[in-house]
Amino acid sequence: MNKFWRLSYVIALLLIACTTPGYPGIDTPNIGGNTDKDRNIIAYIDQRLEKEYYWLDEVEEKRAQFNRNAKWDNYLSEALNRLSTNTDDGYVNNKGQRVFYSYIRDITSQTRADVNGFGIGLHYTIASIDSDNGYYGFIVEKVYPNSQAEAAGVIRGDVITMVGGSHITSSNYYQLFTSIENNSVAQLKLQLKRQTDNTTHNITLSKGIYSKTPVLHSAVIDFEGTKIGYLVYTSFDAEYNDQLIDAITSLKEEGATEVILDLRCNNGGAVNSAVKLCSALVPERLSGSVLCRVERNKRNTVVEQSSEFRLTETGQIFSLEHLTVICSNYSASAAELVVMGLRGLDFPVTLIGSQTEGKNCGMDVTRKSIGSTIVEYAPITFMCFNAKGFGDWGEGIVPDVDLTQEDNELGVYDKNYPLPRADWGDYSHDIALAAAIAKITGKGISQSATRATAEDNSLTPATSIAKPMEGIRIYHEL
Repeated sequence: MNKFWRLSYVIALLLIACTTPGYPGIDTPNIGGNTDKDRNIIAYIDQRLEKEYYWLDEVEEKRAQFNRNAKWDNYLSEALNRLSTNTDDGYVNNKGQRVFYSYIRDITSQTRADVNGFGIGLHYTIASIDSDNGYYGFIVEKVYPNSQAEAAGVIRGDVITMVGGSHITSSNYYQLFTSIENNSVAQLKLQLKRQTDNTTHNITLSKGIYSKTPVLHSAVIDFEGTKIGYLVYTSFDAEYNDQLIDAITSLKEEGATEVILDLRCNNGGAVNSAVKLCSALVPERLSGSVLCRVERNKRNTVVEQSSEFRLTETGQIFSLEHLTVICSNYSASAAELVVMGLRGLDFPVTLIGSQTEGKNCGMDVTRKSIGSTIVEYAPITFMCFNAKGFGDWGEGIVPDVDLTQEDNELGVYDKNYPLPRADWGDYSHDIALAAAIAKITGKGISQSATRATAEDNSLTPATSIAKPMEGIRIYHEL
């Protein structure tokens, strides 16, 4: 029996001892086309599926059907595809394929250190920019602070029309997309079209070191005398909790009396980061209140079946009485938990954008060394509920102002929302930010911000790269 320690980021850094059985785990696999490494990792997958997976009852019923001759990195999805009760674990993509939230991956070479790359994150939707010639464009969604891309003047909303002197076509778009996203080439030569003024820019980027921070933008917008703190937060990553709190503190020190939290690119993350974020915004009277409760399968004997996560040290930075949140169909998991958790405390949250992804379940994440490989394993293990016991947002949260619907109360919409149109903070061109400010101030929306309407065909969604789905995570380190 091997003993390992788990480090939980949920409430505090808490070490708990656990014991894992050695190979062969649940069943002894037949010797087939896989390797000793495959079989040992599969045993680890089986062990947690049987003991911790939220739908472990059906795992027990059907585990004999699992193909233990598979390669380890295919085994989990193949096994979960044999179950029928686990419909909340994942979604069906636009190709009709089942995509699971549960995952296992090799992280042997990954670190949390700074990244050596360009600092560009692309929107998952690829646009058709010249249908006659079959040319596509990549839309810049993220430009990381202090990166080579930022130094070169790349901004969110720029459309990459050429890479290395070549047009983007149906035959090369995937390779070019991943080369930018994964920093897999030494140099990038890009042609960009800026949507806000239709100018063209040619730039060459070499790799440099930058931090992949989720705090992408933080600034105070002074809108006709109302000081509004605007925070763009793209992942609930506990590694950056201090930076998150520093950004919120700076907004307060600069005189912000209102806050717009932009979660349109946020697909989830650590529960403790959600607690810290909410605690930094709400008044002192909510200290100790339950933001969320997670419930695991009653037969889960590895982790406590029910856990509550409470707001702490509230009222020490902001003491808001309401919050405005920008969302999209990309917003999921912990991003949704913030909205529903605060609403469960009768704290008003105005939601602007489009219907969210709908992910009310989460993972206990573990890492384990198996031979020379370190794997990170995150099966769905719990469901989330707010203080009122409500957890039924699996179909997504409907916004108060839906920018994809022409008849919303503000009368402005973008049929292609949330395609990036402009840089963060540019409320003259970003319809979601303009709408959020209008809701806070009661003032109208400028003509330039409504440019992206149903009649705007300058960008037409053509195809998509799979959206990353991280989920609500509770980390446990070995």
